[in-house]
Amino acid sequence: MKKNIIDKLNKILINTLDYKEVLGKLASSITHGATGDKLKELAEVADRESKSLVKIISDIGGNVESTERKTDQESIYWVSRPLPNAQDMQEVLPCLIEAERSKEKDYNEVIGHEDIQRETANQLGKHRKEAEATLRYFQTIEAQKEKT
Repeated sequence: MKKNIIDKLNKILINTLDYKEVLGKLASSITHGATGDKLKELAEVADRESKSLVKIISDIGGNVESTERKTDQESIYWVSRPLPNAQDMQEVLPCLIEAERSKEKDYNEVIGHEDIQRETANQLGKHRKEAEATLRYFQTIEAQKEKT
C-alpha cells in the first residue's frame, strides 16, 4: 500500500514541478504587474513545495521521480495544454482555478489514504491549505473581473 502512496506523491511532485514552470512562464508574459508578481510568488511556493515533497517521498522510503513517466501511467498535468494566452485574464484565471482544484483533489486523495501516517498527512495538509487559499484568491480575482 505504501507504494500506492508513493506513486500518488510522485504524481503530485511531477505536477508541482510542471505547475512551477507554467507559473513562471505566465508571470513573465503577463503585463499586469501585480498579477505577474503574484504568479512569481506562487512559483516560489511551488518550488518549496516540490522540495518538501521530495523529502516526504524519501522519508517514507520511496524513490523520487521528477520527470514525466514514459508509461501508460503518464501524469495528467494540472494545467492543460496549450497554455492560456497570458495577455487574456479571461483565459488565465479559469486555467489557474482548475489547476488549484486538481491540486487540492490530489492532496485530498493522498491525505485520505488509509495507510498514510499522521505526520505525513499533516505535512501534506499544509500544502493542501495553501492550494485552498490560492484557489480562493483566484476565484476572488475572477469575481472582481466579472463585476467590471
